[in-house]
Amino acid sequence: MKERLDNVDVKILNMLQENARVPFSRIADELGVNEATVRYRVKQLMDKGVITKFMALLDPLKIGFSTTGIMMIKTNPGMFEEAAKQISELAETYHAFQITGEFDIVAVVQTHDLRHLSELRKEVEMIPGVRDVVVSATTRLIKIKTTFEL
Repeated sequence: MKERLDNVDVKILNMLQENARVPFSRIADELGVNEATVRYRVKQLMDKGVITKFMALLDPLKIGFSTTGIMMIKTNPGMFEEAAKQISELAETYHAFQITGEFDIVAVVQTHDLRHLSELRKEVEMIPGVRDVVVSATTRLIKIKTTFEL
C-alpha cells in the first residue's frame, strides 16, 4: 500500500537516497526545519516501512564478483514456493522475481567467474521442483539504478 508522503518526507527521502550518511543537521538546514523534525520524520518513515534499510553500495568487481548471471527457471506445479525459497536463499542470489510467461522465476546472481556460475547452475538444477534452468552471463553493465524518482 502506498504511503502518503508530504513535500518534507519526499525531500528527506531524496537526500537519503543520494547519501544515506548525510547528517540530519544538514537535511534540517537544507529544508529549513528543526533537526528533531528530521529525526522524527525518518523514524516514522522507518516505522511505516518506507525506509527499509540503510546500506553501502559495493562494486562487485572490486570485491571479487566478476560475473553477473541471469537465471530463468521453470518449476513443477505445486513446488514453486519451496523452489523459490531455496533459490532466494542462495548466497549468490541478489534478486529473485516470480514472473509471468514461459519461466516461473528469474534470478540475478553474482559469481566469482564463469566456472562458479556453471557450478551454481548445477546446484539450482538439483533443487526439488526445478524443471529447467537457462543461464546467461552478462557481458556489460549498462545501467543499475538504486534510487526511486519521488
